[in-house]
Amino acid sequence: MQFRRLKILMTMLFIFLDVFLFFWWRSNQRPSIKVTDANANIISEIKNQKIKVANFSTSVTYASYLAGKRSNSLMSTIDKLSNFNANINNQTLYVTFNKTSQLGRGNTSSSSSGKKAAADDVEASKIARNAGYRYNPILSKVNVKNRVTYSQYIDNLPVIAKQGLMIFNKDKDRKVTDFTQTKITKVTVLRDERATITEEAAIVALYKFNELNSGDKLSKGALSYDTSVKVNGYDIYLPVWVFVVTHANGSTGILKINAFTSDNLSE
Repeated sequence: MQFRRLKILMTMLFIFLDVFLFFWWRSNQRPSIKVTDANANIISEIKNQKIKVANFSTSVTYASYLAGKRSNSLMSTIDKLSNFNANINNQTLYVTFNKTSQLGRGNTSSSSSGKKAAADDVEASKIARNAGYRYNPILSKVNVKNRVTYSQYIDNLPVIAKQGLMIFNKDKDRKVTDFTQTKITKVTVLRDERATITEEAAIVALYKFNELNSGDKLSKGALSYDTSVKVNGYDIYLPVWVFVVTHANGSTGILKINAFTSDNLSE
């Protein structure tokens, strides 16, 4: 008899526990649903304000806080180049090509200018790629005319800080005339990976901070690493969502949102 009563009691206890866990799970789901609905409503408001946004992601990415040092070991970049002048100053490599350099060399007739410009683009890309850098469309879009930027990647994300960039300058014929390089080394993970806000949430944050106005056009966002502070000789990097905004008057600028806290980092 006592065993039967104990069995009934245990069954009731398990049912109570299942109900409790179910409602606890539901309570934790509601904020996520509400946030998603709120973001969707604000995105609709953004579009009603004649603000154009590119197709954005609602998926969550994981990233970390990182630390890195500015490298002085930059000369390996120029090992296979010729006809140039190079020097390192303030942990930055400066390379200027002579007129007879391998970049932009050859016939200057107008019929071949397009091919030479394309060849220069390939050569600049090759130099950057050999150094471990990749083309950065965000930074290149807001550069001055005839300037192209490549980024170093750390923890699988591009760098947008002044450190970790290769910047190529071109003349009016799109021949590469010079470039600069900075490099991040001794990268260390400071904290375990954590979830970042979605690209959609970053767009919503920009709107709430009044960074977007009627007639603006917002590019596709790129989760990147930017530097925040320097501690004991190390630069501290955090993930940010970065966008290019094109205003109604045609001017462009960069907008940044902290991918952990949603703070506005736009300058």
